[in-house]
Amino acid sequence: MTLLGRILVVDDEAAVAEILSEYFTTQGYAVETAPNGAAALAVVARQRPDLVLLDMRMPGMDGMEVLRRIRAIDATVPVIMVTANEDIVLARETLKSGAFDYVPKPFDFGYLDRAVSAGLLQSAASAKGPADGPTGGDPWKDLVLAVFRAARAMGEPGKTSTGARLESAALAAARDAAAGRAPQAGEHLSEIEFLASVAGDLGDLAGAGRKAVDAALSGARRTLARGR
Repeated sequence: MTLLGRILVVDDEAAVAEILSEYFTTQGYAVETAPNGAAALAVVARQRPDLVLLDMRMPGMDGMEVLRRIRAIDATVPVIMVTANEDIVLARETLKSGAFDYVPKPFDFGYLDRAVSAGLLQSAASAKGPADGPTGGDPWKDLVLAVFRAARAMGEPGKTSTGARLESAALAAARDAAAGRAPQAGEHLSEIEFLASVAGDLGDLAGAGRKAVDAALSGARRTLARGR
């Protein structure tokens, strides 16, 4: 089986690390775990993971400090913070410090899947080196990131309804395009356009987020038209 990517799970709770490790291993990922910040940094220094799932609250070195040190070792590694509900405000602050996203406990595995998939798309682009555009000139990765950023900025209930559907459609479009399934990718683009329009009419998606999604959609459609 082809591995989808290498994930490092950092959590001092062995049960949580085991659940995440087992789940993502069955999904086709190679998973390594670390029980604390020092062990996590040693793994990152030894071999760059494609993505890190990092617990916010750990004894000794907390998640925020581990995030800063990971960024110092390799600023391109996507880090998703794992947080308790009472730490959501703090988790949002980690985005300013370089975290890719955050996920609350208890886990919504559908949400977690989408966050990890988007993070791995960014990781793959970063590993290829800089080029034109935010993800190395790949319009499908640009689309996924634009949609995720816009969806995560929505308020409730838009985020858990329209936002989640937007994220799923963007990932499906990118996967179909990568597999050469242009008609299916085009259908997902139409779905994204429709959902973005609905979200806009409801006031859930507006301003810079809506413009970024529209621009990314246009780029993806041009790519399909050129047969790339």
